[in-house]
Amino acid sequence: MPHLEINGFRCHYEYHEHSAGAPCVIFLNGIMSALESWTGQVPVAKKLDLNILQFEYRGQWRSQVTPGPYRMQTHVDDLAALMDALGIARAHFVGTSYGGMTAMKFACTHPARVQSLMLITTTALIRPLPRQILATWQRAAEQNRIEELLLSALPDLYSEACLVARPTLISDRLASFREVVKELPDFCRGQVELLQAQFPEVSDGQLLEKLAGVRCPTLVLAAEQDRLYPPTDSAAIAARIPGAEMMTIAGAGHALVAERPQAVNLALAGHLSAVR
Repeated sequence: MPHLEINGFRCHYEYHEHSAGAPCVIFLNGIMSALESWTGQVPVAKKLDLNILQFEYRGQWRSQVTPGPYRMQTHVDDLAALMDALGIARAHFVGTSYGGMTAMKFACTHPARVQSLMLITTTALIRPLPRQILATWQRAAEQNRIEELLLSALPDLYSEACLVARPTLISDRLASFREVVKELPDFCRGQVELLQAQFPEVSDGQLLEKLAGVRCPTLVLAAEQDRLYPPTDSAAIAARIPGAEMMTIAGAGHALVAERPQAVNLALAGHLSAVR
């Protein structure tokens, strides 16, 4: 997979071009996720003959970890530079969790470049309880304790039904992370910068307030058992963006893309078909 030097860092990305001038969909990752986290959704976009951009934020996985501090605006500026480098004028944005925050910030900053939004298990206002959860993750990352970071994060990402049905899920995820991060010595340092980038803007109401100016078609997808950003957070987003629609997937947790990919794909196909 290629890298590009953009906006002062080396960005890891993958761009599938169906045809020159075809509409593009950009997938925006969750904070701990690599671009491969969208592998199940890419075929949906391909069937619709869309160009597809996946990438990793500055400080995330195989993209370069640069000195901080980062802000959500940093990700917006980086993505705008990546789009310029690839000749992408406008796109449909599909983001989950941290990626949803980035997508909303981008839509507020560059409205003419956003054709539509699909926002999955995300929030525009980090409340005190999830802020404490994120602080726990950050402390583990600051101490470079990868296993502690994952053990504190993973139980909050999945529904209880999923954890019961897949009793080895957390141990399997830990094993795969152990192998991958051997090649990524800066993984935890990048996580610290990414975690800090959310504040203060996504905790003081700035982002939620600005959503009233978003005018593109928007689908907000919530998970009924999301303990990090519950459906009330999705409802607040949908209420703020004029004309936004909201769906809630019953019995699912925060990691909706991984836990219920078929449900996400049905919503994605319907959304992209409607807004093309």
